[in-house]
Amino acid sequence: MRQQLTCVLGLVMALLVGLAQAQQPPRVDTSIDRTEITRGETVTVTVRVHGQQGGVRIELEPLRENFEIVSTRSASHLRSVNNRIESWTDYDLVLFPRELGEQQVPALEVAGTTTQSYTITVNEPSGAGLGGGQEIYLETVISDESVYVQEQLLFTIRLYYTIAGIRNPNFTEVEPDNALVQLLGQPHQYEQLIDGIRYGVYEKNYVIFPQRSGELVIPDIVFRGELTDGSSNFVFRNPNMRPVTAFATGYRVDVNERPTEFPSEDNTWLPAKNIQISETWSRDITTLEPGDAVKRTITIVADGLDGPALPPLATGEEIARMNVYPEAPVIERRVIDGNVVGSRTETYELVATGEGSVVIPEINLPWWDTEADELRNAQIPASLIRVNPVGGAVAAQSEADGDEAAENNGLAAFVEQDELLSSARTPVWIINLMSLVIVLVLAGMWWLWRRRLAAMTAAAAAAAPTYQRSEAYAREIEDSHEQQSFADLSKSISQADPQQIRLHLIAWGRQYFHDAGLYNLDDLARHLDNATIRQSFTHLQAAMYSAEDARNFDQSQRQQLQSLISDYRDGQAKSRRLEKQQAPYVLPPLYRN
Repeated sequence: MRQQLTCVLGLVMALLVGLAQAQQPPRVDTSIDRTEITRGETVTVTVRVHGQQGGVRIELEPLRENFEIVSTRSASHLRSVNNRIESWTDYDLVLFPRELGEQQVPALEVAGTTTQSYTITVNEPSGAGLGGGQEIYLETVISDESVYVQEQLLFTIRLYYTIAGIRNPNFTEVEPDNALVQLLGQPHQYEQLIDGIRYGVYEKNYVIFPQRSGELVIPDIVFRGELTDGSSNFVFRNPNMRPVTAFATGYRVDVNERPTEFPSEDNTWLPAKNIQISETWSRDITTLEPGDAVKRTITIVADGLDGPALPPLATGEEIARMNVYPEAPVIERRVIDGNVVGSRTETYELVATGEGSVVIPEINLPWWDTEADELRNAQIPASLIRVNPVGGAVAAQSEADGDEAAENNGLAAFVEQDELLSSARTPVWIINLMSLVIVLVLAGMWWLWRRRLAAMTAAAAAAAPTYQRSEAYAREIEDSHEQQSFADLSKSISQADPQQIRLHLIAWGRQYFHDAGLYNLDDLARHLDNATIRQSFTHLQAAMYSAEDARNFDQSQRQQLQSLISDYRDGQAKSRRLEKQQAPYVLPPLYRN
C-alpha cells in the first residue's frame, strides 16, 4: 500500500514539474547572416526556438517599415547527445532593405521573449555590370535619356543568373506617373557568354509613352525569385530552392514639350522615327461610268508610334459627283527590331453619281522626325477621277490615251489642264463680241442667199412659160369632180400645150381612180393598163422635153389621146353598168371562205 502511494505521488510531482516547465518561456536565439550588404541583396534573420514548441507566433509587422519580407520558412530539428534529447525550430526571415545606409532590424516578440535587434549597412553597388563570382545580376536599359512628349521610350529589364535554373521570377511593376506603359510581347529567355562564363538571361521589354512634359521618373526595379543548383533533397526529390533578390536603379528622363515649329493645334502631334502614307485603288479610276464603284485604301505606317495614336484622315467628307461610304479602320501594332510600328488602314467605297472629272484632294500629314529633330510631311498627292458618259468608255479611253503623256509628266499638270478646260478664263466681252460677229456674218450670208434665190426665180420665170395649175389637181377626190376633171382634160387636149395636157391627165387620173398619190404619167399608165395609151403618153412626154419648135403636140396625136381616154372611160362605164345589171342574177359562191 505504501509503495503504491509513493508511485502516485511521484507521478503527480513529475506532472507538476512538467506543467511548471511548460509555463516557462522557451529559450529563443537570433542570428543574422551578415550586417553589410550591397543594394539589391538580402539579409536572413534566423530565429531559433528551443524545445518542442509548436504553433509559435512571430510578430513581423515591425520589420515592414524598413524591409520587404521576401520569404519566411521554418525547419524543426531533433538530436540526441549523451542520451540527452535536444529539439529546436529555426525560423528564417529573408529581408530586403528598402533604402541605402544603416538600417535597423528591430527586436521581435517571439513566444513571450524579445529578440535581439541588429543594425546593417546597405551600400551602393561598387561597379556596373557583372562581377566575378556574381551569381545573379539585374540590369535595366533605356533607349534615350531625353524624349519628346508622347515619343516612344524603350525600357528593357535583363536578369543574368549562373545557377542551373530560376523559379518564380517576380519583378516590381514598371509604373511611372503620367505615362503609358506597355509590355512588348512575352518575356523570353536565352543564354549569353560573358568573360567565359555562360549566363542565363531573362529579359522583359517595355515601351513607355510620356504623356506630360517635365521629368519622367522610372522607379527602381527589384527582382525576387528562387534559384536552384540542380540538387534535390533525399526524401522527396524536390529541388533545393533558395530565395534570391536583385536590384536595378531607376532612371530620370527629360520629357520635352511639343516644338513650336510643329503646325497648329489642329494637327495631331506625331513624334516618330519614320511615317509613311500610301494609297491604292481597286481599279482604273479613269474609266469609271455613273454607277460604278471603286475602293480607295489609305495606309499609314509609323515607326515609333502605336497604331491608336495615328489620327483619322477624315477623307470620308462629301465629294462632288461621288457618294463616299467609309469602312471601319484597321488599327494594328507590331514589334520590329525592338521598335513599335503602328499602322492605320482606312478604306472608302466611292460610287460615281454623275459624269465629269472629280478631283480627290491631296492628304498632308505633318510629323516630327525624332532622329533628325525636324518637321516632315507625309503626303498623298491629289487624284483625278474621270467619270465618262454611259457607253462612252471608248471615247474616254481614246481621250485618256491622248493625254497619257501629260499624265506621265505628273498629275499636277494634268489637274491644271483639267481646270483650264472646265473654267471660263476668257473674258466675257470677247465671247459676246465673237458671238455678235458670227450672227452678223450668218445674217449677211442668209440675205445674200435669199437675194440670189429671188433673182434666179425671176430669171427662171421669165425664161419658162407660165403654166396654170389645173383646179382639179388640187380638188378633193370625189366622184362628183371626175366629170369636171375629164371636161378640163378634153379641153386641154384640144387647145393647150403638152405640159398642160400632162397636168390635166394627172388631175383626171387622181379623180377617176381615187388615188391622191398619183402625180405622174407613169402611175396613170399603170392604172390604165393600156399599151396604146402608154405609147401616147410617151409621145406627149417627148413633146414636152423636145426642142421648142417640136413642143407642140400635133393634132392627130391629140385626137388619138382624146379618143383613147374617152374609149377607156366609156368602156369602164359600160362594164360597170353591165356588172350592175348582172349583179342580181349572180349566184352566190358554193362555199364561203
